[in-house]
Amino acid sequence: MNKTLILFIILAIIVVAYMLFKSRKKGAEVVEEHHDVEGGCCGKHAVCEKNTDAEALYFDDEELDAYKGRNPEEYTDEEIEEFRNVLYTMKSDEVDLWVQCLQQRGIELPYDIKEEVLLMLQ
Repeated sequence: MNKTLILFIILAIIVVAYMLFKSRKKGAEVVEEHHDVEGGCCGKHAVCEKNTDAEALYFDDEELDAYKGRNPEEYTDEEIEEFRNVLYTMKSDEVDLWVQCLQQRGIELPYDIKEEVLLMLQ
């Protein structure tokens, strides 16, 4: 294999390991969780089943709102890293909720991140 490719793989492994260590130490912050009793939410679910509004659950990732309506094929490497940074700073049990929140907000994940999310959810 090419030395550059090997170095890139090693660097990627180090970055992922660091981010996993960091995420276990800090965890992600959920900024707001709305469970509106008047709106009919019983509060027994992680995401209100009756309220599919994007405000039902919001993560501290407002910088990703800039990618609303973008085609995943158009993301640059730096933009993909923004998604990856958010992904690896949250708790593993929040990943599926985060993906739902992004979908509700009209933000598509980059293809590389989709693969990583699928691996995390297995």
